[in-house]
Amino acid sequence: MNFFEAQDSARRSTSLLILMFVLAVAGLLVLSNILVFEFIYFTQYSMLAFSLAELELVFDSNLSVMISAAILGFITLGSLYKLAQLSSGGSAIAQHLGGVIVPRSSSDPLHKKILNIVEEMAIASGTPVPQVYILNEQGINAFAAGWKTTNAVIGITQGALERLNRDELQGVIAHEFSHIFNGDMRLNIRLIAVLHGILMIGMLGRTTLRSLRYVRTSRNSKGGGQAMLVILGIGGALAVVGYTGTFFGNWIKSLISKQREYLADASAVQYTRSDEGVANALKKIGGAIPGSAILAASVDEYSHAYFALGDTTFSLFSFSTHPPLKQRILRIQPDWDGRYIFDERKPKRGSDDAVEHEDDDRRKKNIAASVAAGVGLGQSIDVSINQALNSLDNIGEVSREQVLAARLWHRQMPQQLIANAENPYGAQALILALLIDEDAMIQGEQYDVLDDVIGELHTSNVKQVQSTVAELAGTQTLPLIDLALPTLREMTVEQYQRFKQCIQQLVSADKKVDLREWIIQRVVLQHLDEQYGHRNKPVAKYFVLGSAKQASELMLSLLAYLEHRDPLLAQQAFDTAKHSVGAGALVMLPKDAISLHSLNDAMDELALLKPPIKKRFLQACVTCISHDGEVAIKAYELTRAIASCLDCPMPPVFVDG
Repeated sequence: MNFFEAQDSARRSTSLLILMFVLAVAGLLVLSNILVFEFIYFTQYSMLAFSLAELELVFDSNLSVMISAAILGFITLGSLYKLAQLSSGGSAIAQHLGGVIVPRSSSDPLHKKILNIVEEMAIASGTPVPQVYILNEQGINAFAAGWKTTNAVIGITQGALERLNRDELQGVIAHEFSHIFNGDMRLNIRLIAVLHGILMIGMLGRTTLRSLRYVRTSRNSKGGGQAMLVILGIGGALAVVGYTGTFFGNWIKSLISKQREYLADASAVQYTRSDEGVANALKKIGGAIPGSAILAASVDEYSHAYFALGDTTFSLFSFSTHPPLKQRILRIQPDWDGRYIFDERKPKRGSDDAVEHEDDDRRKKNIAASVAAGVGLGQSIDVSINQALNSLDNIGEVSREQVLAARLWHRQMPQQLIANAENPYGAQALILALLIDEDAMIQGEQYDVLDDVIGELHTSNVKQVQSTVAELAGTQTLPLIDLALPTLREMTVEQYQRFKQCIQQLVSADKKVDLREWIIQRVVLQHLDEQYGHRNKPVAKYFVLGSAKQASELMLSLLAYLEHRDPLLAQQAFDTAKHSVGAGALVMLPKDAISLHSLNDAMDELALLKPPIKKRFLQACVTCISHDGEVAIKAYELTRAIASCLDCPMPPVFVDG
């Protein structure tokens, strides 16, 4: 299942969730009415009603409407409250579970190992690097949380860090990245919100019943007895309705979640090209004394988001959100002998060393050649048509070769830039340095702007980084931004406002915007604006590419001109692209009709495309830049930037040397 199919599957699961939720709520409304009118019948006749005809004696349509509206309103408000609580993305969930963010500059060996694994996976897939949170839990577990790739976080327990070796950690992280790519995070948050709304009814009922203590002093009086009876009836009805709803809600959660876990396990094997990592992690959960247990108070609420079942307690109102360990392992390794790996505190270094020191010389040379293509001074990358098209098919996927390439890229990057990306002020300086112009006069104006906004001290940091950044080629820019993004997310609102002001003024310093500046500005600000409340989350609504006709024409025309200086060849590339996706109505724009300022409006329009239509558009982009078998660096980087802004991470292209 590719990225777009998985996203579509998640959307269908969401639709199924909504349908089942509506049916569950309808059932709860019926139950609520029956209980209320049963109570009224009992108070009048001192007996229970055993037929609808008996209930009709006390039925009141107006009261029924009021009851239904109250229950429905309470569920809706509870769900909306939870959605608002989790609107900031994965960090809200991680913090709610007691997670502590891992500083990028941490010197702890275990922290460095997990940060490196997450970074490698993200860079290899073209995804912004997620922030990593540690849960002070001894159970072996992990989770991915967020609305989309731009605000995703990875959480992992201390027990997992201590008990799993590098291969096993990589398998677990690959499993969690699959949840990120497959749209499961958004689905999980919606499940949490829906169940919270229903659970609130039960909590209200329990609170109502507890209030009985306040009327005990007058229980012998007629008024006190009636009050107790009314409170008992209301509280009991709410409790029954709430916990019945919770029962069926957890059943729905279990039904949807289990299949997503099987898919994530399979994807982890596909990404790592090994069944050992994720399978052995599951075996260690089965053999470890704490297993996958999470002791946080809210574990049941988020149980479906974990790598393994975090709550080991039995409850009448809960269902398992994960398949049994044995079934998961057997799906990965059908010949498994049934033996778990028992408690092993310290990971063996042997497997780590095997991964860290790849002994395949040819593979190393190929990877090095690929990375060098991005560092060198060449203006094009030799990419076959199939390779370029595969980059689209590989959106939302990670290969072992890409991970190794990302690791090599990380090691070959100047350590000054890596250190900057791991430091809050350094990460800001790194991004600002990318925007410094080559012209000495413009540089002077830009540094004056920085002096005014952030002060001379921070400006000097930008100057120190700029000379190193200037030596990098264009293909290094996006991975470097992805590396710096988790650190940039640690800024305060005030710091981000100044940072954004600096970006905008640096770009406009020379009174023009070139393509590289636009890519940096768009990617960085789009990924951060939503977090800091500067941009609303786009809601996809276009089912056909024609709904974004002008935006599609603008982007494809620009790609064609970047790929070919000859207008006839550019037209040919454009025509090939539009016909490849059946968009014959698209018309190529003349060069003078293309403005970089208009690209922002175009991107906002393209963000409204539904996932299957995004795939069609990106297919057209890739076809446009690769139709002659040679891809210009600028054209490919723009395509990757477009994909990133559409929340469709496109991995770097690595070719044989």
